[in-house]
Amino acid sequence: MVEPVLIRKKFLKWQDAHPEFPRIVFHGLRHSSATYQLMISGGDVKAVQGTTGHATVDMLVNTYARIQQSSRIELGKKFEEGFYAKQESPSPQAVPAEGEPTISMTALLELLKNANPEVKAQLCLALLT
Repeated sequence: MVEPVLIRKKFLKWQDAHPEFPRIVFHGLRHSSATYQLMISGGDVKAVQGTTGHATVDMLVNTYARIQQSSRIELGKKFEEGFYAKQESPSPQAVPAEGEPTISMTALLELLKNANPEVKAQLCLALLT
């Protein structure tokens, strides 16, 4: 086993040799790793929990909630881009297939695309909050 003091000294020496990186405490590497894993996994908290060793998913989610906020904003932007995209002709999937609910998600999106801009804006705001 390696003494924590030795790891800390080695890390401080490395930081001195690399001034191009911001100075952080050693434990900050754990947070950087978890943050990066959440970003590249698309927010798969269960997978990240397994690699970081957090006791519960809730602990991970509460600690890294800021990552989820940026993911929600990105999702809202993607939805808005698709929502306002111009289509030459209605999608054949816009008509519900037999046995589907009264209106499919695709049909709902088609209807919403034709809604007035105020309704669209309110819907997008509601999705982002």
